[in-house]
Amino acid sequence: MPDPVYARETVWIPYMLETLGCDADTVLIGHSSGAAAAMRLVEQYKVKGLVLVAAYDDDLGDDLERNSGYFSRPWDWAKIQENAGFIVQFGGSEDSLVPIEVQRRVARALESQFHEDPDGDHFFSPPFPELIQEIRSNVDKLGSVDNLFD
Repeated sequence: MPDPVYARETVWIPYMLETLGCDADTVLIGHSSGAAAAMRLVEQYKVKGLVLVAAYDDDLGDDLERNSGYFSRPWDWAKIQENAGFIVQFGGSEDSLVPIEVQRRVARALESQFHEDPDGDHFFSPPFPELIQEIRSNVDKLGSVDNLFD
């Protein structure tokens, strides 16, 4: 993603739409700041699925997060739910950056399928098999997609 340090909404959302081509056939995966960006995108646009890793819904007291733009207004949880064919979330109980209670709060707000790893930190080493398995399972429920993992 461009602008990796500041992760600004004004940069990331257009990039996801215009460069990555996110659309109604996309399974959007967002990790950390990418999860915030993914949730904001899905407030406005439909996607096949939304997979969040280490998601959070406030700036966590961090100036860079505060200035990113994602946390300047309330979340429209209902719209995110409406626009996502499915929502799966992964969180680590031992996350050193995003408190697990914040991740659980997002899961409750989205009524997502929440998978909590009791020993998980911030998931710096993707992909992890559970993520791929959940995407496959949920996409199969919606109807198979050719070449999803080719």
